[in-house]
Amino acid sequence: MPNNIQIFTDTIDNPNYQDIFKKADVDFTKYHKRQSIIGNCLLADYMNISIEELINGDFFNYGKHGKPYLKSNDFYFNISNSYDLVILVVSDEDIGVDIEKIRPFSYHRITRAFTDNELNYLSSLPKENEGNETLKLWTIKEATLKLLGTGLSGKAKSVNIETEFKTSADRLGQQFKLTNIDLGSDYLGTLATFK
Repeated sequence: MPNNIQIFTDTIDNPNYQDIFKKADVDFTKYHKRQSIIGNCLLADYMNISIEELINGDFFNYGKHGKPYLKSNDFYFNISNSYDLVILVVSDEDIGVDIEKIRPFSYHRITRAFTDNELNYLSSLPKENEGNETLKLWTIKEATLKLLGTGLSGKAKSVNIETEFKTSADRLGQQFKLTNIDLGSDYLGTLATFK
């Protein structure tokens, strides 16, 4: 793990957030609003300001596809979420992060996201490894596209992953360094930085 990166995680089940969720009138049958609130809380805590100051302040500029950047350029950050878990990554260089909850999943559902080389790799795996490896490759693609600020509009298939070690990728001639994030046995995660 590069030593200029800090990682913060929390879950939507944390009792500290429940009053905030109620005040925001969230739909407790859905994840997105609660994940968004926690991401903002993690960032506000890191910046040592209140959540209200973060939301009402004028701290951000936005890239062409909506990626937020601090106007102060004090640090770079990226947020990802999946089901119960939210992650904030802070760095002194631009960064992308993606996490996925481990669950039954098949690459056949999203073949258009993968290059021929990646599809060959996935199809060669034992059935019991296919789901986790599909999700892992997905975290790499999404983290890379988030680093670039395009999000999924940048087309997942355009990110070409080195599948043996999964420590690098390229997109349209640009090289990326990939770092695995250990999130325990329930989640997979990847950090992407420029090489």
